[in-house]
Amino acid sequence: MREFELEQVLTDTIKRTPVGEDVTINFSGEANIIDVEMKFSGGWVITQTIVPGKPFVFTRGNDDFLQSINITINPFDGLKNV
Repeated sequence: MREFELEQVLTDTIKRTPVGEDVTINFSGEANIIDVEMKFSGGWVITQTIVPGKPFVFTRGNDDFLQSINITINPFDGLKNV
Protein backbone atom coordinates (compact mmCIF):
# COMPACT_ATOMS: atom_id res chain seq x y z
CA MET A 1 0.00 0.00 0.00
CA ARG A 2 1.35 3.41 -0.86
CA GLU A 3 1.57 6.41 1.51
CA PHE A 4 -1.47 8.17 0.02
CA GLU A 5 -3.58 5.01 0.31
CA LEU A 6 -2.49 4.57 3.94
CA GLU A 7 -3.37 8.19 4.68
CA GLN A 8 -6.85 7.63 3.19
CA VAL A 9 -7.37 4.43 5.23
CA LEU A 10 -6.29 6.29 8.37
CA THR A 11 -8.60 9.23 7.62
CA ASP A 12 -11.55 6.88 7.02
CA THR A 13 -10.81 4.94 10.22
CA ILE A 14 -10.69 8.17 12.24
CA LYS A 15 -14.08 9.26 10.83
CA ARG A 16 -15.65 5.93 11.90
CA THR A 17 -14.21 6.05 15.44
CA PRO A 18 -16.24 7.86 18.11
CA VAL A 19 -14.57 10.79 19.90
CA GLY A 20 -12.71 9.60 23.00
CA GLU A 21 -12.04 6.08 21.72
CA ASP A 22 -8.68 4.68 20.63
CA VAL A 23 -7.81 4.42 16.96
CA THR A 24 -5.48 1.49 16.22
CA ILE A 25 -3.81 1.13 12.84
CA ASN A 26 -1.82 -2.03 12.15
CA PHE A 27 0.70 -1.98 9.33
CA SER A 28 0.66 -5.75 8.92
CA GLY A 29 2.90 -7.09 6.21
CA GLU A 30 5.04 -3.96 6.05
CA ALA A 31 8.70 -4.69 6.81
CA ASN A 32 9.48 -1.00 6.67
CA ILE A 33 9.84 1.65 9.33
CA ILE A 34 6.90 4.03 8.97
CA ASP A 35 6.91 7.70 10.00
CA VAL A 36 3.57 9.33 10.83
CA GLU A 37 3.16 13.10 11.18
CA MET A 38 -0.10 14.64 12.40
CA LYS A 39 -0.54 18.43 12.27
CA PHE A 40 -3.08 20.17 14.49
CA SER A 41 -4.45 23.69 14.73
CA GLY A 42 -2.40 25.98 16.93
CA GLY A 43 0.83 24.74 15.38
CA TRP A 44 0.98 21.40 17.18
CA VAL A 45 2.78 18.63 15.27
CA ILE A 46 3.05 15.06 16.52
CA THR A 47 5.45 12.65 14.86
CA GLN A 48 5.87 8.96 15.57
CA THR A 49 8.12 6.32 14.07
CA ILE A 50 6.50 2.90 13.90
CA VAL A 51 8.70 -0.18 13.74
CA PRO A 52 7.54 -3.33 11.94
CA GLY A 53 5.00 -5.31 13.94
CA LYS A 54 3.89 -2.42 16.16
CA PRO A 55 0.51 -0.64 15.76
CA PHE A 56 -0.07 3.11 15.63
CA VAL A 57 -2.46 3.93 18.50
CA PHE A 58 -3.96 7.29 19.49
CA THR A 59 -7.20 8.62 21.00
CA ARG A 60 -9.72 10.22 18.65
CA GLY A 61 -10.45 13.89 19.36
CA ASN A 62 -12.75 16.50 17.83
CA ASP A 63 -12.53 17.12 14.07
CA ASP A 64 -11.83 20.84 14.40
CA PHE A 65 -8.20 20.33 15.45
CA LEU A 66 -6.60 17.76 13.13
CA GLN A 67 -5.36 19.48 9.96
CA SER A 68 -3.36 16.79 8.16
CA ILE A 69 -1.83 13.33 8.36
CA ASN A 70 1.34 12.43 6.47
CA ILE A 71 2.70 8.89 6.26
CA THR A 72 6.16 8.03 4.97
CA ILE A 73 7.15 4.43 4.33
CA ASN A 74 10.93 4.33 4.60
CA PRO A 75 12.86 2.09 2.21
CA PHE A 76 14.07 -1.23 3.58
CA ASP A 77 17.30 -2.53 2.13
CA GLY A 78 17.43 -5.70 4.19
CA LEU A 79 19.58 -6.54 7.16
CA LYS A 80 23.07 -5.12 7.19
CA ASN A 81 26.19 -6.63 8.69
CA VAL A 82 27.76 -4.26 11.18
